[in-house]
Amino acid sequence: MSSLLIKDVLLNDRIVDVLIRNGRFHDIAPDMAIPEAQVLDGKNKAILPSFINSHTHAAMTLLRGYADDLDLHTWLTQYIWPFEHKLTFDDVYIGAKLACLEMIKTGTTFFCDMYWHMPATLKAVEEMGIR
Repeated sequence: MSSLLIKDVLLNDRIVDVLIRNGRFHDIAPDMAIPEAQVLDGKNKAILPSFINSHTHAAMTLLRGYADDLDLHTWLTQYIWPFEHKLTFDDVYIGAKLACLEMIKTGTTFFCDMYWHMPATLKAVEEMGIR
């Protein structure tokens, strides 16, 4: 069983230790001693809930910066929709995987996607360990 013990971290105006076992929060209490756990110093750090992004088009990371500074109608009808029409399963998979990496890096652990090729996004989500 893998264990991580974060020592002396700020949580809701209290200094506590946080024990994570097998990738899940197991216990939160002051002054824990878990001999088998890897210890991470949490001094001068705070622990917060993760972020949730409730409306994404994750694979659109591939379109970031594409056809900037246009009115919405022109941007959608002349650039985005024609580009999206050509996207394959693999394109959406790669774009969603990039989006997952960016979300994990910034503390987002859950997102609700509204894009097509949903099986491609699901494959990326499962591989990246995000929800």
